[in-house]
Amino acid sequence: MMHWLYEAGIGEERAALIEQGRLTEARIQRQDEPHLPGAIIDVKLLARSAGGHRARALMPDGSEAMLQPLPKGVSEGAIVRAEIVREALVEPGTLRTKPPRLRPVAPETPLRPAPSLIERIESQGLDIVRCIAAGTDSLADAGWNELIDEAETGQIGFAGGMLTFSPTPAMMVVDVDGDLAPRALALAAAPALAEAIRRHGMGGSIAVDFPTLGDKADRNAVMAAFDAAMSTACERTAINGFGLMQIVIRRTGASLIELHAADPVRWQLLARLRSAERGIGTGILRLDLPSAESQLLGARPEWLDALQRRTGRMVAVSAVSA
Repeated sequence: MMHWLYEAGIGEERAALIEQGRLTEARIQRQDEPHLPGAIIDVKLLARSAGGHRARALMPDGSEAMLQPLPKGVSEGAIVRAEIVREALVEPGTLRTKPPRLRPVAPETPLRPAPSLIERIESQGLDIVRCIAAGTDSLADAGWNELIDEAETGQIGFAGGMLTFSPTPAMMVVDVDGDLAPRALALAAAPALAEAIRRHGMGGSIAVDFPTLGDKADRNAVMAAFDAAMSTACERTAINGFGLMQIVIRRTGASLIELHAADPVRWQLLARLRSAERGIGTGILRLDLPSAESQLLGARPEWLDALQRRTGRMVAVSAVSA
């Protein structure tokens, strides 16, 4: 049996795909992200790249995006109708943000906002269980808390070893480590890697450092184990003599690991609001927050209003030392 668990949280939507009782895929969509994939917008062509295959484009809110490929016959200053195919991405460890990516569509294509997360999963035709704050925490029962811990630490254990995911500006880097012999370790890591990629919604370029395997037959066996477990469409290289394999997956947004790395303060605050919403009690609800989270909540009064409305309680926020 396969179904989605869906939760309309404060500040974000959350969903988890459950297959045979296991959480196999998870998604978080921030409600105020202005440039989500699927939106159809009109943009102004600003400047072509040196090669002429793509161009900077001005979006309706005044921010910039990259348009690729360029429609034939358009010049700088022209208005082009386009679809957002990848949201803006924060480059880990830097202050830079990769702009959204667009692709041109037919001029007669109707303008539309990006679909919400609930609309995206509804389109799959699977059963959806809507989770509410009262009663059983179905997401937690399905393994949501363990998933969140994986995203925060970047570490995912498997029998005999550990995968460590490290986001970089260029790619996601994965280290395979453990106590097993190299061949056994790599064979155990391969399906765990495939499942983690799907579970956390990873895309783009992923470099994996398997144990060094001198025998080509051993490397082929590891690749076969990965391919058998990998349900997400991808391209990959062979494992080279140093144990390196590269995977490339179509990317529409940040993985859960990258989402946490890009803004851990917001990540933690929204998690605290989720816990507070599920809390049982009467009277004033007191939130003791680290100063950074308190400042963020002060800048987003609609989140505090939502918490008070959903719990039916007044909320008192206090900033505490970390």
